[in-house]
Amino acid sequence: MESSEFIHAGDLEIAVPPEKLIPTEDPVQRVEPMGTIRSDDLHIFLRENTLREIVAHAKSNPRCELGGVLPGSFYQWRGRLWIEIDGYIRAEHYVHTAASFRFTADSWSGILKEKLRRFEDKPLVGWQHTHPGYGVFLSGLDMFIQEHFFNLPHQVALVVDPKADTLGFFQWKRGRVTSCGFFFVLDRD
Repeated sequence: MESSEFIHAGDLEIAVPPEKLIPTEDPVQRVEPMGTIRSDDLHIFLRENTLREIVAHAKSNPRCELGGVLPGSFYQWRGRLWIEIDGYIRAEHYVHTAASFRFTADSWSGILKEKLRRFEDKPLVGWQHTHPGYGVFLSGLDMFIQEHFFNLPHQVALVVDPKADTLGFFQWKRGRVTSCGFFFVLDRD
């Protein structure tokens, strides 16, 4: 690739994402904004069936934190970066308590095998974990995970509180992690 096909994020060179029609401009897609989406936010698109899978996993054990990863794709449309979350992979062999979640070497091994089996070479566009009864925020350990493992401009965190039936996304913006809204893509009937 030529250097013009890369963008710079600190010392990293990241391939420029391909141009693709953003779902909010696609008349075939049924899309609903959720939460506050600012004009300069990374636009996040989450499909209904994927959200159902995430929430089912979150509610499977509301006594402890659970988590997983979000395989997907990142694109641009008229200069705007956006991501499409294509699915969910539950973490196995993790360390967790009622108030913490941590990936292990075994959980990463399982995640990578499942990603190759179900999503081939799609990148991870984020991760998800639960805060049962604690609300939607990123703790110090969550920030460590975001900063060290999901630190690209198109990588997000999703926190689900299964007891309060709430969720929220967090994105990189101007070198900081901030909360943001997302677009809910309804399944076709």
